[in-house]
Amino acid sequence: MSPPGRRHRTPARLRLAVGVALLAVPLLVAVVGPALAGDAAPRGRPFDPGGAFGTDFVGRDVLRQVLLGGRSVVGVALAATALAYLVGVPLGLLAALTRRRWLDELVMRPLDLLLAVPSLILLILLAATAPRGPATLVGIVAVIGLPEVARISRAAALPLAHGPAMEAMRLYRETWWRRAVGHVVTGSRRVLLADAGVRFIGALYLVATASFLGVGVAPDAADWAVMVDRNRAGLLLQPWSVLVPAALLVALAVGVNLVADRLLADRDAAAGEGAARDAGSRHGAAHRDAPGARVPAARAPLDDGAAGPAVAAGPPTPPVDACAVRVVGLDAEVAGRRLLAGVSFTVAAGEVLALVGRSGSGKTTAGRALLGEAGPGVRLAGRVEVAGRAVSPATPPPPGVVGYVPQQPSAALNPVRRIGAVLREVALRHTRPERRTPGGPLGDAAARATVTRRSAVRRAVADVLARVDLPADREFLRRFPHQLSGGQQQRLVVAHALLARARVLVADEPTTGQDSLTRRDVAHELRTLADAGMAVVLLSHDLHLVRAVADRLVVLDAGAVVEAGPAADVLAAPRDERTRRLLAAAPAAPLAAASAAAAPALRVGDLVAAHRAGARRRTVLRGVTAAVAPGGCLAVVGRSGSGKTTLARCVAGLHPPRGGTVGLDGRPLAGTLDRRTRADLAAVQYVFQDARASFHPHRSVLEQVSRAAVRLRALPPTRARDAARRALGEVGLAADVVARRPDRLSGGELQRAALARALLAEPRVVICDEITSGLDTVSRDRIVALVDRLRRAHGLALVVISHDRDVVARLADHVVVLDAGQVVEAGPASALLTAARHPLTRALLHPSETGVGPVTGLRP
Repeated sequence: MSPPGRRHRTPARLRLAVGVALLAVPLLVAVVGPALAGDAAPRGRPFDPGGAFGTDFVGRDVLRQVLLGGRSVVGVALAATALAYLVGVPLGLLAALTRRRWLDELVMRPLDLLLAVPSLILLILLAATAPRGPATLVGIVAVIGLPEVARISRAAALPLAHGPAMEAMRLYRETWWRRAVGHVVTGSRRVLLADAGVRFIGALYLVATASFLGVGVAPDAADWAVMVDRNRAGLLLQPWSVLVPAALLVALAVGVNLVADRLLADRDAAAGEGAARDAGSRHGAAHRDAPGARVPAARAPLDDGAAGPAVAAGPPTPPVDACAVRVVGLDAEVAGRRLLAGVSFTVAAGEVLALVGRSGSGKTTAGRALLGEAGPGVRLAGRVEVAGRAVSPATPPPPGVVGYVPQQPSAALNPVRRIGAVLREVALRHTRPERRTPGGPLGDAAARATVTRRSAVRRAVADVLARVDLPADREFLRRFPHQLSGGQQQRLVVAHALLARARVLVADEPTTGQDSLTRRDVAHELRTLADAGMAVVLLSHDLHLVRAVADRLVVLDAGAVVEAGPAADVLAAPRDERTRRLLAAAPAAPLAAASAAAAPALRVGDLVAAHRAGARRRTVLRGVTAAVAPGGCLAVVGRSGSGKTTLARCVAGLHPPRGGTVGLDGRPLAGTLDRRTRADLAAVQYVFQDARASFHPHRSVLEQVSRAAVRLRALPPTRARDAARRALGEVGLAADVVARRPDRLSGGELQRAALARALLAEPRVVICDEITSGLDTVSRDRIVALVDRLRRAHGLALVVISHDRDVVARLADHVVVLDAGQVVEAGPASALLTAARHPLTRALLHPSETGVGPVTGLRP
């Protein structure tokens, strides 16, 4: 990889310049050409080469026809594209925003029928039934493009219309305009902009085709497309009559694509640089002074000085031919800030290397470098080798060599494809059919035949799903990713990596949001993969997982290696103070005492809930009953997919229950947000697991938090912002931090901002859904301490969804354990944490029965 610098920008700027030039020439000809064409000269001989470009098929001057012919084709294509978007985008947004399935079907099914008809046939049919003329051609081309525009608009808007940010706005009853236009349309505009370039090119081709067919323009009209069609017979006699208009059409198409691509790249780079600038402001001083900030010598092994004096001496670096991964002097820079500084490590086949560090320390950047990827605007330098081949963004590893398990599994799953189809597709690429042994009952010829690839794929998918503890029945395989819990999504991504049979596996927080049993299973699977010869690079905050599976450990802080060595040595006796802080156990806290016999602030009675699976409904909660008093904390625990989040969403009004009651201060609450009053909305607030996804990416954190006070407390905007600053200050966020956009804040900062937004509504009940998952131990402890302090200071009834036993022990005074949507045990936290009766509760909450931490004891 070449050093980062300005020369990396040259190709992008050159492409932009080429795109602008290609786009400017045909547009200028189309706009200014008619004024320069002058009067028509007498016609000469057909295809006469005399003059600038000669004559065309009827003896007209080609140059004059070129100057006159652009306005019609460009004008019609632009008008048709604009009309298709003016109609198609609102239809797509309406289908995406509605929560009524029949309305979605009513809008999209007629468009699907229109889309099923081939464009050329539709063009001929419409042209045969409509009068000729430019207006007719605009309408025909717009109708042909309309279904695709609506489809793309709907697909781009769906994740935004039903994601955490939209649900957060619904919780404080944000206006329809801000939700639909301010959030969904602005969030979709990048996709629509990219599609607009492609759609304009498609409109150009349709206009040209229509001209060839004589639709919309006269057969001998001054039109670039007509010129190409009518003059092709004389291509060898007078090539300019065809090449010049064809070149203008091609220049227009290519120029639009290059300019649109560059605009999108600039948006990505700006987002990446913004995040990096904030990362630099948080870690800049520490980064510059870190002992590992210098770049090591190219041949210096990691353990011989890459991190300065504080680095623990590790085992000898494996021989070159034994290394599955070799990273030497890896730097990452964006907007003048270093994200990585001289990071070096090696991973042998059959070894597990763990990269640990605080949020923002550079773990994910280093992991993505092994895939030949970098974030927006990030420049990489140094050397990365995977399986003996140099890897960079320009030369990624061959498909199937590196498997990747991302931190946010939903980002790696196709939202519009069923999970079974994707699993089978992955298996089909990497599964070889087995051969039958001779002598089978079908005879020698049949016995020697290979087993069908389909059966091999089915077995491979079933085996992998069993390994990650997911069902393999037809009902499960027909689900879409959004119908799975966060833990199920994570295990599904692990299954993808297992099916690919990669030589190197990069696992970025693979146990985020997982219960202790699943975490132990994932740890066992990682160890099994390493024992089978795979090199595993583990990026994790989960120190229990690291202790269980890692052979060697590299500690990052502000992008620099501060300590490295055998995992057992570093974990037992860290030398660097930053490592000691990272590995320090959470401060001991007495188990919360059960609340006094006060009237519950929140009571859930016999709650039943279901998820739609096609035309059927799948029950996920069965008669759940629970209560929490003011100032108390109810912890809901259970395996991934047991119904914990569905229970929390039913309480918040985000998911309609099928039966049972949700009561607040002795009175029933409506089952959905739309039917609750503003006072009831303010009384029950929800803090999402993915805090970043719950904020609009293009507005400041302060503005978004203040909207809760505007909508739920009827405060004027100025007073709402003042109240928001006080609430954000209470959770430890300074005014200059909250004035930024969400992409410039860390995960821990956004979790605190989400808590402040919930508190600003002055609620009676706050629901926290896995708010510490994916955070390092230092950030987790700060969030837990903050939640506990706020709960006591404001007398909140707190509902905590968590897989983390330490979080449950420090916050909860009552625990409910769910399994398959049913309560299997409930009681005071002190009792369930020390003397639970149900086997599942003991497995989830009793570390003494699973070792020190949930996954300890797996390393040989």
